Amino acid sequence: MERRFTSRYGRFALLRAAAVVFVVITALLGLVLFAIDHNARASNDHQARTDLASAARVAAADVSTMRANLRAQAAEVASEDSVQRAVMSGDAKVIVAVARAHHAQIQIGSRTLGVRLTGIQMHGSATIVDRGRELARVVVGVRLDRSFVDALAYAAPVPPQSALVLVRDGRILAGGPIGSAARLSNGQMKIMGLTFAAEGHPLGVAHTNIVAVEPVAAVDAAIAPFRRRLLYAAALTLALAAALATRLARPAARMLADLKHLRRQAETDGLTLVANRRKFDERLDEELEHARRVTTNVSLVLADIDNFKSINDRFGHQTGDAVIKAVAEAFAANVRDIDLVARFGGEEFAAVLPGTNLLGARHLAERIRKAVEGVTVPLPDGQRVAVTASFGVAAFPTYGSPHALIAAADLALYDSKEQGKNCVVTARAKDGARVAAGAFAS
Repeated sequence: MERRFTSRYGRFALLRAAAVVFVVITALLGLVLFAIDHNARASNDHQARTDLASAARVAAADVSTMRANLRAQAAEVASEDSVQRAVMSGDAKVIVAVARAHHAQIQIGSRTLGVRLTGIQMHGSATIVDRGRELARVVVGVRLDRSFVDALAYAAPVPPQSALVLVRDGRILAGGPIGSAARLSNGQMKIMGLTFAAEGHPLGVAHTNIVAVEPVAAVDAAIAPFRRRLLYAAALTLALAAALATRLARPAARMLADLKHLRRQAETDGLTLVANRRKFDERLDEELEHARRVTTNVSLVLADIDNFKSINDRFGHQTGDAVIKAVAEAFAANVRDIDLVARFGGEEFAAVLPGTNLLGARHLAERIRKAVEGVTVPLPDGQRVAVTASFGVAAFPTYGSPHALIAAADLALYDSKEQGKNCVVTARAKDGARVAAGAFAS
């Protein structure tokens, strides 16, 4: 069975079929792997963004809690009796001691006593009032620096490879290289040439945002083990595909050969093995369309075997078939590879000649006529049947449509029969009315 199949289809056909099967399987596998990898990356990126956004939100909420605590601390200091008595008596020594003990600042008119709140701070304040008159203001502050960010990071659910940074007016305030440019755009932030996945949230303090960042490389590395397993699975699948391709090569080659055979059958006349009428119509349409685009010629030769009915009646249909095959061979032997020879119907043949003008087509038709004239078909009793054919030739662009071109060549063929047969007649432009009538009738 192996030898019979190989001899019928050839080793090249088997290899080609195996390659086709392998390529198809590989292409499908590639699409599946691409989809899986794309979805995994998208899911990983989404998860990273979700974690970073959650960390930024929690940190911002912690900052709100800190601000409330600062206000409460300032109110506690302002409500102490010792502080109020010292303010009312103007005892600066007591005021400074209390303020420093609470890391606070007490403002009395234009005087500021206690600790100095320098840099960018988050404040909480309370007032000391006597009979509706403000005597002093107590201010408690926390500086927005590295320790502040560390406190937020300790309380917020920051992912392992991530960090929190404070950004103010596009510059890093704390948590990173201070003063470096850092603008959040499309979920990413560039810091000193490095790209980070980033999600931010406003603090409501000094135009400052808290931003959770994670290096993009770290985000991608999270799915590296999964992608390695995916590659291992792909390699194993490709190996199985190669084995499967060799197993499917024979049925695939058979299927490809059958498809090719069916296509050839659909386009080929079974008796003469030249193109059939369907293929002729398709090719004529294509060549005329191409000729219109590039402004060139297409010629059509129609031929009809002379006295064919008499041959069939006298010598039988087998001899008639032999005559038709012999005329087809004469046609095919005298045209170029780019020309198309077709059995037009019954004992009629046609040749489509791309790029050939009327004069060139006439010369070719004359050559074919002489070749047909030299054909003789043997009979069982040793006699031979002589064969001749009549020819009609027409050309595009004189006749601009398939119907008009066929009608013109057919009328020229009719004139050839009228002139005694076994000759070539070309369609003339002045025959336009006759051609139009013939095209309309068709």
